Amino acid sequence: MITTIDILFFGFTFLLVLGIGMVAGRKESSSKDYFLGGRSLPWWGIAGSLFGTNISANHLVGMLGIGFSVGFAQSHYEFGSIPAIVLLAFVFLPLFRRKKFFTLSQFLQEKFGKETAKIYSAISLILITIQLTGALYIGARSFLPFLQNLGMSVTYTELVIWIAFTSTIYTWFGGLKSVVYTDVIQTFLILASGLVLAYLSITRPEVGGLLELFAKEESRMDGLSKMNLYLPPNHPTLPWTGALSGLFLLHTFYWNTNQYVVQRTLGGKSLREARYGILVGGLLKLTVPFFSILTGIAAYQIWSSLGETTNIAPDEAFSKLVVLVVPVGYGLIGVILAGLLGAIFSSIDSMLHSAATLFTIDFYKPLFEKKGGSLSDERQMKSGRIFLLLFSFLVTVFANVLIDPNSKKNFFIELSNQSSHFTPALLVVFLFGIFNVKINAKAICGTILLTPFLSLLSPYLYTNYAPDFIKLTFGEELNFLHRVFLIFHFAFFVLVIAAFLQYKENPKDNSLQGLIQFNPFNQNPKKQNQHFFLICLSLFAILFFLIIFLRVQCPNSKFLIAVFGFLLFILFSLILTYRKKSTKQTFISVFRKRDEWLYGILLGFTFFFYLWF
Repeated sequence: MITTIDILFFGFTFLLVLGIGMVAGRKESSSKDYFLGGRSLPWWGIAGSLFGTNISANHLVGMLGIGFSVGFAQSHYEFGSIPAIVLLAFVFLPLFRRKKFFTLSQFLQEKFGKETAKIYSAISLILITIQLTGALYIGARSFLPFLQNLGMSVTYTELVIWIAFTSTIYTWFGGLKSVVYTDVIQTFLILASGLVLAYLSITRPEVGGLLELFAKEESRMDGLSKMNLYLPPNHPTLPWTGALSGLFLLHTFYWNTNQYVVQRTLGGKSLREARYGILVGGLLKLTVPFFSILTGIAAYQIWSSLGETTNIAPDEAFSKLVVLVVPVGYGLIGVILAGLLGAIFSSIDSMLHSAATLFTIDFYKPLFEKKGGSLSDERQMKSGRIFLLLFSFLVTVFANVLIDPNSKKNFFIELSNQSSHFTPALLVVFLFGIFNVKINAKAICGTILLTPFLSLLSPYLYTNYAPDFIKLTFGEELNFLHRVFLIFHFAFFVLVIAAFLQYKENPKDNSLQGLIQFNPFNQNPKKQNQHFFLICLSLFAILFFLIIFLRVQCPNSKFLIAVFGFLLFILFSLILTYRKKSTKQTFISVFRKRDEWLYGILLGFTFFFYLWF
């Protein structure tokens, strides 16, 4: 199956990525260079790195598998991320950059004290460990069949070690610049491989093209179209109620308070450059459902016609589909393997580097300074590199010992489920920090540490104590997306009560200032703009959910509703942009210098897809 030209192309891209990774960071001479790329990253580097970091092998392989087993509803993981990306560009990032933070725990330390920052950093390292272990597993499992096809007697364990070792090498040498520039190359490889596989799958005779695929799914006799974005509220995997509640909260945490994602935006040349990078990264995200998830649906049609659907595990769908649909002798398998390699490396290197940053800046440096020493840039870089090696070794062991390489589960969903126990309370704390709500550090720390245990206990409480009408609506078992929504609100109300009690004890305390001091008639122009934006955003959110409800209730009018939603976003963004116009500016110049309208187009397309499918 794999020919010489495939091997040559794959080998060339592998050496190219490794070489650029080692060369890009050869001049890193300070901790600022190593951990933030000298704050000199261009917009295209940020866009490529955001996309490459996010679209790991978990996406390329895992999402195709879920498209095959569940359907297009998995697109909520992509479409739902766009509003969270916009929040990063306009709310979180400006604040983080203004303070010139290296890590997001520095933000929490400024707002709520050192203990809160330490807990965040520790939980972040736990989350990175979970994600990185999963990335090594899915990367090795998806790559293994191709190497075995070459006659190589490579085991899963050996492949995990090779992937970890290779990505560790150039990350160790180069720091953030190496990670970002290799991610840009890997982004092109991921897109190329995804598009090639999508085209070859959708044009197969068993599928008949894109329109025929839509028609076949719409006319399925069992009524279970895989093109339906809105699965019932009691669906065990992706209920639409969970996708628009708990999943959005997970998106907000991932894109705004996740160290290894936000770190590349902190390294941008300027806020404007970073925002353009985020914008392009968001546009690239919108392509994923159409070259990954849709390909999985096409794979279902292919194997249905062959009577093989019961013999295909979701995480094996990618490799078996490549073997089935890609013609031999044209180098296309080499292109797909290079894209798969890029998807594997682009997430692993980012997580390794961010883990080293968190350890060095948040643990090692404060400990060293506490003893009366001064940690030089050279010493910071050295400690980060040593931790990088140790951490890489640890997750390699976990990937080999803790995960079954023959699992039949949807590992992407499993990974989201396991990670989500830690995130709701952290997101609440960050939001309170953004709104300048001051709360006692003990209340903050207690809530963060308590909620994972409550989250683990909540399925048992739901099964045994939830009323029957709730179970009838949302299922016999508590879906993890609904759980995230409930735990988030538990943490929110606990901290609001803590802030209220603190305010009651000392009325002069401004603990509730961020929540209660909202005056839309404030005469300060800057405050007026902020309040106008918040009012519009609140009204828009209400209108958004009303339109979504209308779409679910009236599926036959979904295209007209989608067009209305798209135009609504465009109008909203044009109004916001025009309000930024000064008296001396022309209409054209304000749109040339502002980017709100561009983000409006991004949100418009996102909302259109939300309402159409």
